[in-house]
Amino acid sequence: MDFGDSLNETIQFEIPDLAGAARLARRLRPSWAVFVHELDDVALVSVALRSGTNLALLLRGVEAWVEQESLRAIRFQLDDRDYVLQAGEVDWAATPDSLGRALP
Repeated sequence: MDFGDSLNETIQFEIPDLAGAARLARRLRPSWAVFVHELDDVALVSVALRSGTNLALLLRGVEAWVEQESLRAIRFQLDDRDYVLQAGEVDWAATPDSLGRALP
C-alpha cells in the first residue's frame, strides 16, 4: 500500500515508560530511523517514514512488540491523526508502577 506524499514524515508511538521506548527503538532500528524522546510524562518513539516505507510491516512489528510487552494497546499518531494499536492481553504485574497500582 503506497500512501505517497499524503503522510507526514514520521509516525509517533506513545509508550508508557522510557525503558519500554528504548526497547521498542532497539527492535525497530535495524530497519528504520528511530528517535526516542520524552514529552511531559510520555515517552515517544518516532520513526522516520521514507519513500517506499512498508507501513504495514512497521505496524505489524510494533503490534508484535505490544503483545510481547503485554501492554494491550498503545496510541500512535500518523498523518496528524491519532490511532490505537491493540494486541494481546494486559499483564498488570508487568506495567510501570504508575499504571499498575490498584485503585483505592
